[in-house]
Amino acid sequence: MQKGSRIHSEMAGQKRLADAMGVMRGIVKNYLRPRFFAPQSRRYLARQWVFACLCLVVPGWQVLPAASLSEAQIKAAYLYNFAKFVEWPADVLPPGADILLCVVGNSVLDSELQALDGRKAGERILRFVQHSNTDPDLTTCHLLFLGSSEKSHFVVTLKALGDAPVLTLSDIDDFAEKGGGISLLFRENKVVFEVNLEPIRNARLHLPGQLLNIAAIVYGR
Repeated sequence: MQKGSRIHSEMAGQKRLADAMGVMRGIVKNYLRPRFFAPQSRRYLARQWVFACLCLVVPGWQVLPAASLSEAQIKAAYLYNFAKFVEWPADVLPPGADILLCVVGNSVLDSELQALDGRKAGERILRFVQHSNTDPDLTTCHLLFLGSSEKSHFVVTLKALGDAPVLTLSDIDDFAEKGGGISLLFRENKVVFEVNLEPIRNARLHLPGQLLNIAAIVYGR
């Protein structure tokens, strides 16, 4: 490899590293809030998240240690930041409109997701809405989380959504592999996420490359 090409490659790698660090600093900043944690615990948790961020961006460490936070808290933190970073078409989410976080089924995340109701995600407000899998208006959601109780039914729900501009998420193991947008998984005592780009593209949604760089698996690249 020529010297100029090597320098360019190194600079590109450093930029990807800085981008990933920026993403994770956003997760730390926005998740360590009084709504989730007692004031006396925030300093300790912040130190643990700094360590988690370093693990995330070192090559081969594309995972988030879950030692200091519960599995549900970390998964909710990821979901909250997906709500901030994903881009919807302007005709689907006009300026000033709220982001509808719809939940179908039961999950260990239930209380954490309900706690997101009313929180700001960038310049928008998140609104939590509980649904059943037979509700006909799921296509009006912006984020749709399918709980683990939907394991035997989620493929039917995804097919019913079609190409509606909805970012689908779940903590079901094979959710992304079988056509869901994002899986939030707990593996080897760590929380990771998988992304399937095909349904995300079909829904006319966009996820920034920084998030894809720290995904455990990206289907459909």
